[in-house]
Amino acid sequence: MEKAEDFLKKQEKEISVLHTKLHRAYWDALISGKSETYKEYETIAINVKKFFNNKNNLEKVKEFLKKAANEIEERQLKLLYDSYLSCQGDFALVTELTEKASEVEKKFNTFRAKINGKEYTDNEIREILKTETNSDKLREIWEASKKQGKFVEKEILEIIRLRNKLAKSLGFRDYYEFSLETNEQKEEEIEKIFNELVKLTEEPFKKLKEEMDSILTKKYKTTKLSPWHYGDLFFQTGPLIYEVNLDSYFSKDILEKAKKYYKSIGLEIKSILERSDLYEKPGKYQHACCMDMDRKGDVRTIQNLKNNEYWMETLLHELGHGIYSSNHDSSLPFLLRDSAHIFTTEAIALLFGRKSRNPDFIKNYCGIDKIEAEKVKENARKMLRLRELIFARWEQVMFRFERELYKNPEQDLNKLWWALVKKYQLIDFSRDEPDWASKIHIVSSPVYYHNYMLGELLASQLHAYITRNITKNPDSDYSGNKKVGEFLIESIFKPGASYRWDEMIKLALGESLTAKYFVEEFA
Repeated sequence: MEKAEDFLKKQEKEISVLHTKLHRAYWDALISGKSETYKEYETIAINVKKFFNNKNNLEKVKEFLKKAANEIEERQLKLLYDSYLSCQGDFALVTELTEKASEVEKKFNTFRAKINGKEYTDNEIREILKTETNSDKLREIWEASKKQGKFVEKEILEIIRLRNKLAKSLGFRDYYEFSLETNEQKEEEIEKIFNELVKLTEEPFKKLKEEMDSILTKKYKTTKLSPWHYGDLFFQTGPLIYEVNLDSYFSKDILEKAKKYYKSIGLEIKSILERSDLYEKPGKYQHACCMDMDRKGDVRTIQNLKNNEYWMETLLHELGHGIYSSNHDSSLPFLLRDSAHIFTTEAIALLFGRKSRNPDFIKNYCGIDKIEAEKVKENARKMLRLRELIFARWEQVMFRFERELYKNPEQDLNKLWWALVKKYQLIDFSRDEPDWASKIHIVSSPVYYHNYMLGELLASQLHAYITRNITKNPDSDYSGNKKVGEFLIESIFKPGASYRWDEMIKLALGESLTAKYFVEEFA
């Protein structure tokens, strides 16, 4: 009779090979944007799904789980069970879904907004939305970018319906419930946190929005503000309304700043950067991401760096993911050499991404004197608070829209989208266009977006712990304190996925995940 230990060793060997092949193919697709590389990635992704579609192995895992020999064995089996469950069902349907999602993702990644025959990169669009003062030009670039929603709307809806069909065949209400279940989350737990955040951020956000609108109506010489006046495509980070231009502090050598910073707190990023693809290329994925290619040390990032505050934050963020993956205990079994949960690695990335608006960080890495640092201090804090409050409200839109999308994809989604924007972001605007479909995460990272907010909460909780117990300074950027790196490595990174996310947080911080530190810090 097969033993769980022997079964796991065999599984580990096969899964590690598939994992590396999949990530290498995805890397090549994102870097090149070529159809053949996306096709190769799609083929390997289908092979991975086929491996986990094995119902006999799922039953074996269920039986092994009942009599696991120890906690490490039980944890591996639980993660394996979720992987198998997530790929069950009619394999022809699983294959069709993988192919369709890959094709739509390719369309997203190679799309460029076009005006009068000229193509604009996402970097260029961000810059225009941030600096242009002519409302007509802002509207033009905003609408040009949103055209990608109409470009993929029908295909996205077909994918949503197929995902629901698959989930229902396995006994779930819809794909939303199914996806949460296979990622160790419960809908009621997430809803409780998001409802709490709505209440706690409502008044602070309303006051901030009134202040913002007062400034923006004067800036744009208008009595009616529209979505293109708020600094980005989804009003998820916010406009420039304070008297400080952070881009001016990051106009040189953001890569060197990141290297110096991480080194000062005892976290090595040199090898990650050597493997990374850092600058714009035709056809390349325009956003940023981090990949652990083999769980043996080959960790790398994709960036499209420019010397500005947006990319300073993004660089610090993606390297946060990188240091998490690089510091898992190498003696752990392959299945446990991963983050405790996707949102725990987001928390680390967000924790460090926030440093681009930290006054201490600007003082330490941007070559400014004490007088200049004092001038920056208050406005930098205000800008960080503005970003976090705006993001917390934007998250409500994404969380609630995606859940309703899976509950009923046949409803008027255009109307739903703008109703949620009005309710949670206080932007009174609507149009009968599939603007919701221009958010790539709906296809590429389904039932994922709420994890960014959980990551924000954990980032604030980690910051509170670090500044109260290690740096003893609530405003600290942690520079020069290697004990910060030591704490993160030992308590968060090394354990990998040895513990469920809630257990890991309690072991590391002495309490469960809570919104109170985020609220204290920003609301």
